[in-house]
Amino acid sequence: MKTQKIFYGWWIVLATSLIHCWGAGTFFYGFTAFFNPLVDEFAWSYSATSVAASIRSIEGGIASPLVGLAADKFGARRLLLFGSIVTGFGFLLFSQINSLASFYLVFFLLSIGSSFLFPVPGWTAVVGWFDKKRGLALGILSGAIGVGGCFVYLTNTLIVLYGWRTALVFIAFGMWGIGIPCALVVRHRPEPYGLTKDGEPQAPLTAQKAGPSQELPVADTSFSLRQAMKTQAYWGIAFATTISSGSVHAVVVHVMPHLISLDYTRQKASLAAALIVIVSVLGRFGMGWYSSRIDSRKLLAFAFVLQGLGLIFLAGSLNVWWVFAFIATLGPGYGGVITLRLTVQAQYFGNAAFGAIQGSLMAIMMAGTISSPLLTGLCFDLLGSYKTAWFILAGMNLAVIPLILKIKPPERLDA
Repeated sequence: MKTQKIFYGWWIVLATSLIHCWGAGTFFYGFTAFFNPLVDEFAWSYSATSVAASIRSIEGGIASPLVGLAADKFGARRLLLFGSIVTGFGFLLFSQINSLASFYLVFFLLSIGSSFLFPVPGWTAVVGWFDKKRGLALGILSGAIGVGGCFVYLTNTLIVLYGWRTALVFIAFGMWGIGIPCALVVRHRPEPYGLTKDGEPQAPLTAQKAGPSQELPVADTSFSLRQAMKTQAYWGIAFATTISSGSVHAVVVHVMPHLISLDYTRQKASLAAALIVIVSVLGRFGMGWYSSRIDSRKLLAFAFVLQGLGLIFLAGSLNVWWVFAFIATLGPGYGGVITLRLTVQAQYFGNAAFGAIQGSLMAIMMAGTISSPLLTGLCFDLLGSYKTAWFILAGMNLAVIPLILKIKPPERLDA
């Protein structure tokens, strides 16, 4: 591969961004648009339908460490290609379900495919190509996931026009048409192609024989997974992001049912669900860009403040202005958390085992992503309202802020 005017790492950012945008937009964020059509057609309870989201979290939590290890060892290209193919088939099978059992089985297959599709493989690929511009690159990639939020509105429009089964067929072919060619663009690391991270000029070979007054190559200070797990920083990040991911997962699954229960139309509810994710681009990109200028811990704490406020506004969303306030706070807040947890991890633990460490953190986050949607749906079944669930989640987000501010860069430990 020859050096190009545009650094090849940016082509990888573009390719993985397109995959994340379509994959996350349809499978992760788009599920809320299918929630009520499934309940209406099959007469399932809200909690029973929510189990699908918990299945997605269980599989993701189990698979993420393995996917992370595979991404570090083999590169993201093969994983993204496999994930695109499997996820496309999963959407086709989803369009043919006729029972709760088949719904759960298909969702498990979709979860397997999506684990290889996003987000760990894409994040690992991008981190391998950038150092100084890592925050910007990750911000763009995370922002693409946020742009995927517009697919909530698009998906709902397809459901209204053609029915939920036909909408899934469109999504399946879109997954193949975008995922397969973009996966083929991805490469593991720049060095085998005669490139360096960020596209900077390579140091002269004579630098290897530098004298006392010249700089010598710096030893690799990256942590292994085992070393990272021995640090307080690792567990502080794990606990905080578990609270965040559980809260966001509950919102993603239940925001449309919540608003519909308050007599908002499906179109307005789907627009609100889409806007949350689209507005999150401000946090994903903006906080990623600022992470090289401001202490990432302070930015992360600020993002949790926004999440907590957003959930409080969601609880009071009988008034449309509270819905706007919810979108304007929770969106940038959780978008910022997504990017900042990656930049903090890379800053504290290095790049060598980035995929394995991120995969292990996502496995821990499974505790929140499994329980939160299910308990939120159960809260509605028992109380007839989501309000209590939103207040509890808001309190948990605000309570974790002091812990975030105490997280410090770890010292290197022996394996």
